[in-house]
Amino acid sequence: MYRCFDELDDAVVILARDNTVVRLNRSFHATFGIGDNAACGMEIGDLIARHLAPLIEEEGTATRVLEALRCRREVAHAACRMRTSTGGVRWFSFSCRVMSGEPYAGMVLARFRDVTPERDGAVTRASRAQVRAESVFAAVGELAPYGIWICEPDGATLYVSPSFLDLVGKTLEECRQSGWLECIPLEDAVAVRADWRRCLDTGCRWDRELRVLDPDGECHTILSRGDPVRDGDGRIVLWAGINLDITARKQAERLTAVRAAQQAAIADLGQFALGGAEPPELMNAVVRMVAEHLGVEYAKVLRYLPEGNLFILEAAVGFGRVRIGIEKVDGGTDSQAGYTLLSREPVIVEDFDAETRFRGPALLRNEGILSGISVIIQGDGTPYGVLGAHTRTLRRFTRDDINFVQAAANVLAQGIKRKATEEALSKSEEKFREIAQRSFDMIYTCYHDRGITYMSPAVTRILGYTPAELVGQKCRDYVSPNSLAAWKAAQTKLARGEPIEGLEVEFRRKDGTSAFVELNESPIVEHGKVVGVQAAGRDITGWKQDERLRQQAFEQIERNIEQFAVLGDHIRQPLQVTLGRADLLDDAETAAIIREQVERINEHIRQLDRGWVESRMIRKFLRRHERD
Repeated sequence: MYRCFDELDDAVVILARDNTVVRLNRSFHATFGIGDNAACGMEIGDLIARHLAPLIEEEGTATRVLEALRCRREVAHAACRMRTSTGGVRWFSFSCRVMSGEPYAGMVLARFRDVTPERDGAVTRASRAQVRAESVFAAVGELAPYGIWICEPDGATLYVSPSFLDLVGKTLEECRQSGWLECIPLEDAVAVRADWRRCLDTGCRWDRELRVLDPDGECHTILSRGDPVRDGDGRIVLWAGINLDITARKQAERLTAVRAAQQAAIADLGQFALGGAEPPELMNAVVRMVAEHLGVEYAKVLRYLPEGNLFILEAAVGFGRVRIGIEKVDGGTDSQAGYTLLSREPVIVEDFDAETRFRGPALLRNEGILSGISVIIQGDGTPYGVLGAHTRTLRRFTRDDINFVQAAANVLAQGIKRKATEEALSKSEEKFREIAQRSFDMIYTCYHDRGITYMSPAVTRILGYTPAELVGQKCRDYVSPNSLAAWKAAQTKLARGEPIEGLEVEFRRKDGTSAFVELNESPIVEHGKVVGVQAAGRDITGWKQDERLRQQAFEQIERNIEQFAVLGDHIRQPLQVTLGRADLLDDAETAAIIREQVERINEHIRQLDRGWVESRMIRKFLRRHERD
């Protein structure tokens, strides 16, 4: 399986996964005089120590080769001089890699290729094509912003691109005299030069961002990178590197970080507002946040008073000796805030001294403010006021700055509006409670998860409980078993969002007796889900008792009517017998008296019959109109 390697001209070593020698090819034996039989099964360290290290001319090369093989690290090319079996010294290119194809997967292939002819030819060509280094550096270096630099092994300057020299206001001669990093104006110069000295001492890569000041005092960020250039023996012969202008990139990174911080601050401000912050607290938080994240010294909230066309200062940061709630600013074109309302859009001022659209108010002039930005704080239908941010330096604010300040103003506007809504709702609730407290009916609010949250005082008269005793309880726990079916049916309708009217429920009083209440209920809906109920209950216990007495009266009337009918029949029959006996009497006078009394009794019976008919008509009328 290893015959294919014998066809190669390169000297080849095959190592197993445990770094033992599996095979040396024929070229290896021919080149170095080491046979396959002698090396097979030998650990690679032993092979190099016994056979290869004595052949390698450069000190340390054998150690680097051994380290690469033991670590199974891929090496594309490493030049070394070695003696061959003929006694001559030649240049070899060492390479190694881990093989992946079957059947060699996991084995290491190491090669020593004779590169003496190519190396000698390259040296010859290089000597014939020598040109001045300065011309090459100048041509290539100026292709990159601020070009390249070349130094001696000890750091002495050989070449620096003219564009970089123009940036720092130095000449090449000045750099050669003291070193290019020593003569240019740097921020954190001590640390930069110490890092450069460390690279010179250790031969490690130079990679550093430099903050360089140009002759006008403007700061530039330069990415400076360089590597040591080594000869065939591994000795550093010079240092070469580039200087890249990354000022724009760093500015973009800084702006990205600033915008991210601003967005996070707006989110935190929104959470603070939703947490129920009072308007003064929220305003103070807004001006502090805007000043900090916009990088300005001043920020303020002005509330607009339309009746006087002026503003009142409600919150501020940075201003000295101002009176919150008292300090006034004129509206209209007499101030930036007034002009902001007139223009109905954000207003940016780059230089107050050159401003012609409006006059700067004393509040800003007294602080020596030069630049600023202002946006509208929207109110309920009309503007609430203006949020402003200002600085004593000349500054050109951007569209992103406007968006940030406007976002802060929007959070403030929502917080103010939310607080006003809460206050209105609180007043409405107070009014409702005041009405409920005086109401003759039992009024309550009950939630599915919290139970009863409010109960009017009328409950004490109706059920005997105090409101405090029922808060937190479930209404269902006080419903009589006789009314549970109707109660559950009503709860089903309420769960669908349907109101309930005229629901008669028998409740259990505190003393154990029953009370009848007629309920009108409305569902409480939050986020599209029924979460509770609001109800008003009227005590109908007395009415229910009257109804029962009325029913009893009707039943008694029925019994009386029936008794009247039976009584009439019972009287008529004996009268007929008495009247018949009277006809049989011989005494005409006595018979006449009996007939007269029978007639009188019949008349009373007829009156009873008429009363019975009238009673039935009255009963029918009462039943028809008993609900009235």
